[in-house]
Amino acid sequence: MPTCKECKRFFPLEEDPGKGDCVQRVIDPRQAYYQAKPVSADKDAVKCPSFEKK
Repeated sequence: MPTCKECKRFFPLEEDPGKGDCVQRVIDPRQAYYQAKPVSADKDAVKCPSFEKK
């Protein structure tokens, strides 16, 4: 079972490595930008469509 901390899109917080941000690059017709959402490092990533093994 993969977890978020095994994903290359997961960036842990310095003050609490058990939490972090899932950062994805989004490209729409006008611009490209990064989108981040807070996640737990131990969250199950089986159903995550953007999971990529490190």
